[in-house]
This record gives sequence, structure tokens and C-alpha cells, in this order.
Amino acid sequence: MAETVLLHYSPARPLSCVLLNEKNAITRAPQIIELDELKNLLQGRKLIVLFDSAYLNIETVSIPGNNRQRQMQAVPFALEDKLASDIEDVHFALGKKQDDGNIPVVAIDKAVLDACLAFFKQADIVPEQIIADVLALPLDENAATVLLYEQAALIKISPANGLYCDRINLLSILKTLLEEHPHIKQLTIFHHRQEAEITDDFVDLGVEINSRSYNDHPLEILLAAYHDPQHINILQGAYAPQRKSSALWKHWKPAAALVAVWLVLQMATALVETRQLEEKNIQLRAQIEKAFKKANPGARKFNNMRKRVERRLKELQSGGGDGNNELFLQLLAETAPALSQQKKIKIKAMVYRNKHIDLEISADSLQTLEAVKSHLSSRPGIKIVLSTSIEKDNITGRLRVEKQG
Repeated sequence: MAETVLLHYSPARPLSCVLLNEKNAITRAPQIIELDELKNLLQGRKLIVLFDSAYLNIETVSIPGNNRQRQMQAVPFALEDKLASDIEDVHFALGKKQDDGNIPVVAIDKAVLDACLAFFKQADIVPEQIIADVLALPLDENAATVLLYEQAALIKISPANGLYCDRINLLSILKTLLEEHPHIKQLTIFHHRQEAEITDDFVDLGVEINSRSYNDHPLEILLAAYHDPQHINILQGAYAPQRKSSALWKHWKPAAALVAVWLVLQMATALVETRQLEEKNIQLRAQIEKAFKKANPGARKFNNMRKRVERRLKELQSGGGDGNNELFLQLLAETAPALSQQKKIKIKAMVYRNKHIDLEISADSLQTLEAVKSHLSSRPGIKIVLSTSIEKDNITGRLRVEKQG
């Protein structure tokens, strides 16, 4: 087993690395390093990159079945609503399916990943793995781990899930995470040795706090679990490291070229047939949308048209349409005052279905969202569910309002 250079990479910070021997013991302390120095250090050693999680989205999705290719095709659409970028501009790396059936996914803008690989290519360096730095944190059972460095915080809540946040929002985010993950009974918080004891800052969270310090660089903590088999190597699919052709393959190249020509001809024929079918499909869909819009004059989206028409027919047959409208107006009347009082709340989308209202809202801070939740929770007769997400400075929430009881 070769020695390992464990490198912490961020587009916004200098490179830093630590050298580990075959038994993962430190043989060279964490230090800042230049690209040319890194190239010399890598002679006979493998490179594993810990990528700054501030540039990553780590999510879990539920995709039925175990076919990896189908999972890869379905994941972008499952995460489309959670990403700020278009899914065509995002690279998705999948982890192993968990015991609960969910699949962990790391999403990164292709432009960011391309820039990283181009940076290393200047020195003819090819990383063996690129993993999210937050997933390299150690983790105890029924616990979460927090790493504090500079103005950033990394939070690991499970072996294959974690997130980055600014330290100013850390307490608010931890409160939300502890509500969403009641199995977490303690927090292990790593901080720089020069920082004062920080246990008192987290006492109101209601869980056991273990405060530990590191000497100079967070790599001292990140190297503890970087080799966990549940880690997700971002270098998958089109970004998987390319291996050099073997001598045997060279003898098969002429035959492979003939096969490739035949495949191209077959694909060209199939492409013509596919385009003809697509044109017919476009015409048919236009007719369906026209009929759907005529039956639903207020419709703005045309997804799941068949199910929506069937559901509407059932409502009309059961005579429940008027009751639903009345319930919608009641819920809206209860919700509107709380939202209108908060000038820093923006409503991005609202959907009424299955006797509840779902709102997608944005705010200037988590405190503003919590204030709305608190206001609505005090209203008798309604039930409130609020989930929040933070992507850098973008704070969004999903608010569900439904009749209680």
C-alpha cells in the first residue's frame, strides 16, 4: 500500500496537505503547499483530495430498485428543486444505498469541478479520489460532529451526510438539525486550541457537548476518517480517472473501429426514427395540453396531467370540490397575517393539495423563518411543519399548513 498525500482543496484558500504512511500515521505535519511542491511530494504516492464542502450539496434521495444506471438517470430530477443551478450544469456522484433505502448524493457545479481538475493538470497531477471534507470527520454513534475553523463550520450528522455553514448561523442550524434527527444525543465540537472553551455557547441545545481542540490545522481532524468506505468519490462517470490502454487493446483497435462504424450507422437509423416519434409526441402533447388547459383555465404547469384530471374528477364525483375550496380559504386566512407581518419573507411558490397548503418561502435569516413558525403555531386549529435549507447566503424554507385533528 502506497503512502498517501491528503490534500485540503478550496477555490478560496491556499492548498494544505498532510503526508501519511501505509498505516495512515502522520509522517509530515499539515502545512501550506504550492502546486510545484505538491508534484514533487507525490512521487510514488497517491493523492486524495478533501474538497471544501462550501461548494458542494450533500443530499439523500430515495430511488427504487438497485440498477445503478437508472439511479444515475433519476437522481438529477429528484434533486432538481433543491439546487440553485440547472441540472445540466451539475455533476452528481452517488454513494452506496443505505440501510434505510436512501442513496447519498454529492452534487457539484461542473464548472467548479472542471476548474479544480484543470488546476491539478497544470502539474500533470491526477487525484485518485475527491471527497467532501465534511464526510472525513470522525463520527460517534448517536452523535453529530462539528468542526470549527476560521469563520466556517462543518457538520456531520451521519456517515454519508453533512453540510457546511457560516459560524454566525451555526446555532440556528444545529437547533433545526437536532429537531430533524432526534437520535442525536450529543455533539462533538472541534475548535482551534487558541479559541476559548466553547461549551457554554451550545448549552441551550439540550444535548451533551464534548469540546475538543486541534493544534494548527483542521486536517488533523479530517485525516481521522478520510478512508471510510462509505465516502463518495466525486470522480465518477465522465470524471472517473482514465486508465492508459494496455498493449493487448492496441491489437483490437482496427476491429473496434469497424464495429464503431457499424454502430454509428445503426444509431443514425435509430436517430431518424426517434426524431419522427418525437415530432409525433410533441404534436400529441400539444393537443393534450390544449385540452387540459381548456378544462383547467387557471393551470400554469402541465406535469402529471393525467393524475390531476383523475383527482379532479374524483373530487367532482364525490362533491368535495366546494369543501376543499372552503378549507383552502380558511387555511389561507390563518396564514396570510403571519407572512404579511414579516417584510423580509418572500413567497416563491404556493400549492394547495390533499387538504393542506405548501409554501416555498425565502428569508433573510433563520430567525425570521422561526418567527413565522412560532406565530403560526400559536394559532388554534392548524398544524405547522417547517423545513429549512441554507446554500451559502440563500435561506429557503418549505412551510406546510394543514387543519389540525
